[in-house]
Amino acid sequence: MLNYDQPPPRRHLLPAHWFCAADSFARESEALSIRLPWRYAGLVGDAVADGADVESCGGFLFHRQRTDAPPLANWLGPFAARLELMSPALAAPMGSDAVEFAANWKILVENTLDDFHGSTVHPHTIHPAVDADWRQHLHTQRHGPHSHSSWKLSAATAQWWEKLVARGNLSRFAAQDRYDHTFIFPDLYIASFHGTLVMVHRVVPLAVDRTRLEWRSFLPVDNPGDRKGDAFRRSLAAQLALSARQVIEEDRPLCEMVQAGRASATGPGMLGWREQRIGDVHDALAALLEA
Repeated sequence: MLNYDQPPPRRHLLPAHWFCAADSFARESEALSIRLPWRYAGLVGDAVADGADVESCGGFLFHRQRTDAPPLANWLGPFAARLELMSPALAAPMGSDAVEFAANWKILVENTLDDFHGSTVHPHTIHPAVDADWRQHLHTQRHGPHSHSSWKLSAATAQWWEKLVARGNLSRFAAQDRYDHTFIFPDLYIASFHGTLVMVHRVVPLAVDRTRLEWRSFLPVDNPGDRKGDAFRRSLAAQLALSARQVIEEDRPLCEMVQAGRASATGPGMLGWREQRIGDVHDALAALLEA
């Protein structure tokens, strides 16, 4: 149990040039490609580079980037089981989308790892979906640069999903009324709702100040082929796709404003108890760069 009455640990965050300078971006990209042992490569069934040394964890593919890389399961730690758990949902693709941000890729990662930005950035979308008592119902697990956040859904949201599951014959990979967010360093995160909807996001750096966020959604069903049920699920899928894009479009201006102001920052920020996942990412990047 975190003691919120005590100050959180001070973390050493990367200086602004790693977010703003083109030469720093090039050095960072090289470090991630030759020093990081494993990196997300896509989903089972995706085309991967010829000759790539790729292994799977459930339906998720990872590229071995170093010959001395530890076993994939060891590198993923407790989150290997989480990826395995969600993998059955990947057999039911619902759609895909992408948005470009005028911001460094690390800003997108920091944004998504910040559990508390929902109340200010997503007051009418994500924030009402979770229980207001975050001290009791928000739990975080960390393993090196990887992490997992799990927040109990609000009673109204859980009831809404129960009705959807019943009406649409939806399948659940886990009987849980939670919003779960799993981050695999440096560029993969998976969100899930109610043990049903799974959304796989990939952060794609394009330039020091340009990033594409790609995501794919999956909504598994128990009885595919039922015409009435299929029509309902198509309607639901369209609604969920619009909601997902709305959330991303709410994040975009915030990330772009942070990018615009990063170079003029007078010093590194301070991370609260619930922001330690961000510090883990900075630590991992610093270790790769120093190597």
